[in-house]
Amino acid sequence: MASSPATRRGPRARPATKGKAPARPDWLARWWKVALLVALVTLGLPLAHAMFGEIFALLGGAVLFGFLLGRWTAGL
Repeated sequence: MASSPATRRGPRARPATKGKAPARPDWLARWWKVALLVALVTLGLPLAHAMFGEIFALLGGAVLFGFLLGRWTAGL
């Protein structure tokens, strides 16, 4: 039995969300990752070197960089 136009329902209206932050611009969504990576290299690598030594800092930095790069580029 086909539905009549009077009983057919359209798409549901989404309720208005209060307090939702506005969407970030495209350039900001891309460059915050670069800023995070630079901050990790300039602050985290010397700190790891001072606390754990050169080998741990280099290997840990390579693993962390590889993981982050893989996660950030997975959807491309």
